[in-house]
Amino acid sequence: MKKAFIITVSILSCVILVLSLFLYSTNVSLNSTNMNLENLYQRSFYDLVNNVNNMEVEVSKLMVSNDSTSQQKSLSKLKQQSSDAENSLSLLPINENILEKTTRFMNQFNGYCTSLITYKDGKIENEDYETLGNVYNSISNIKTELNKIMEKIMKGYRISDNISGNDVNSDFSLNFSSLSNDTIEYPSLIYDGPFSDSTLKKSIKGLKSTEISENDAENLITKIFDNKITNLNFLGETNSNFVTFDFGVNTEDGKNYFIQITKQGGFLLTISSNVLNDNLGSVSTEVVKDDNSSEEIEITDENNVDESSINKTEESSIVKVESINNLTSEIEKAIDTAENFAKKLGLNDMKCVWSAASEEISYINLAPVIDDIIMYPDLIKVKVDLKNNSLVGWEATSYAYNHTERDDLIPQLSEDEARKLVSSNLDVNSQKLCVIPLDYVGETLAYEFAGKYNDFNYYLYIDAYNGSQVRILKVVQTDEGELVL
Repeated sequence: MKKAFIITVSILSCVILVLSLFLYSTNVSLNSTNMNLENLYQRSFYDLVNNVNNMEVEVSKLMVSNDSTSQQKSLSKLKQQSSDAENSLSLLPINENILEKTTRFMNQFNGYCTSLITYKDGKIENEDYETLGNVYNSISNIKTELNKIMEKIMKGYRISDNISGNDVNSDFSLNFSSLSNDTIEYPSLIYDGPFSDSTLKKSIKGLKSTEISENDAENLITKIFDNKITNLNFLGETNSNFVTFDFGVNTEDGKNYFIQITKQGGFLLTISSNVLNDNLGSVSTEVVKDDNSSEEIEITDENNVDESSINKTEESSIVKVESINNLTSEIEKAIDTAENFAKKLGLNDMKCVWSAASEEISYINLAPVIDDIIMYPDLIKVKVDLKNNSLVGWEATSYAYNHTERDDLIPQLSEDEARKLVSSNLDVNSQKLCVIPLDYVGETLAYEFAGKYNDFNYYLYIDAYNGSQVRILKVVQTDEGELVL
């Protein structure tokens, strides 16, 4: 009897030990996941604060500048910063009703900057200063409200501990409530063009109707990385324009990735490299010095985080490959990597329609090319590390929104007829058919004519149905390379 008792106690002790180890392991795993999620949220918030701070500085520069070149440079920066700020907002766990006004403001300010660059060559005129003054006041007030939240985070406030789904009454969402009430007056004269509400809240065409599970998303990621994953953490769901499963991924080559898979259709929406780390990375912001110049300062410097944003490659909804015959072998390999990655996902018609390189990174835009017609609304932006020819960025929002089977792409005008409608001043060197987005809503089939005038490159688009000129783009040289505006 005594022996049986001892055996029973021993067995129970082993069971308790195993359960303790299991609970400990589970707790460690949960803590790691929570830490990764908190790092993601805080990084998105820091990026938001950084962009709003920089926007305030750039608008103030516009208000005192009288040089068109300087103004155009500031407008280009503001266009990118407002886009990045909107992206950071979408990654935060905040009820979308609270952020509606702020998101619309960032979106429409982006369009306003585009209109000044495109139609006024970046020159600020008298009637624009009142609008910019109102914009400056709005941005300053947003900055003030964000700094209040920043102070709480610096004192130990954890975003992930103060959220409950997409609840409008969650503590973190309530921190942003001042952005939606009368505390901030958003300008009513914002340009309402390509980035208006009609495009901001457009329907999703490019995703299958079926929904996938978290496990399905994990299997897709494992396939994407050819089973070369050392750690895969589920970070939760994001409920913004798309509902996504969010993951932190560590691979055998030592890279860290943030990945989003759409719940609807199981589509790879985002890959961003080196976003997740044990600590927040280096966050910089632009400050004005006493001599009216500016410099970059670091708020923290705990990890070397890739600050490059894949979004900065899109200065227009239509962008081109420049000097395709003069591409270096490294960029050619990067293009192959991007196109082959798309094929792995079943996107077999994707071709490079624009590429650029900055330091050791290549930025590549892919679009479907079907029956020799380029589908510009379906762009996917890809970032490839030229050092080891590895894909480190993927942003497919436009594709998810716009991709569809397009019928009746039959031009009513011949190429020769369309060519006669192009100004004789433009020395045309190439032409092709494409589908392009229209300024306000919708798209059309068009002939693209590329050419030169006064040593500048232009792209002119003639509607293939009615012969109207629907778009003209100019290639502008900047400090960061060529932009198509």
